[in-house]
Amino acid sequence: MNETETSLEPAPFWRRLAAMAYDSILVLSIWMVVAFLVLQMFGIENARTADGDAVALDPLYKNVLFSAMLISAWAFFGWFWTHSGQTLGMQAWRIRIVQNDGTSITAAQSGIRFILAIVSFVALGLGYLYILINSDKAAMHDKLSGTRMVRVALMEDQSGKQ
Repeated sequence: MNETETSLEPAPFWRRLAAMAYDSILVLSIWMVVAFLVLQMFGIENARTADGDAVALDPLYKNVLFSAMLISAWAFFGWFWTHSGQTLGMQAWRIRIVQNDGTSITAAQSGIRFILAIVSFVALGLGYLYILINSDKAAMHDKLSGTRMVRVALMEDQSGKQ
């Protein structure tokens, strides 16, 4: 039986991108459910406002929807990061988020990391590209939240195969 162990070897940039792509599909699915629920709360008639020929969303609806999407994304990432250190995408690509000493991250760190990861992404991805130029291979949000993304290595089973 193969078990996994976490080394403190930094996760390669390409694995991080692959896990992000995988997790983005999951988050988009969550957001579809959230949007449906918010729309049910407001009713389709109350969510739209007519401005001449264009149909726009009511500002209250847009703000509630945006807040619900942000909270649901943080809940998804925060729960996985604090419980197992891995989202589903991170499990598939064998990477884990840990504190700098290798222990599980805290809820406060997950919140800080989540907000700073958004900033890293919105700033033309520069916070992520920082991985390519620093010796720790850490993104800006990793450095500022006291976390690091590490590889999860497969332990050899008794027969010596991986």
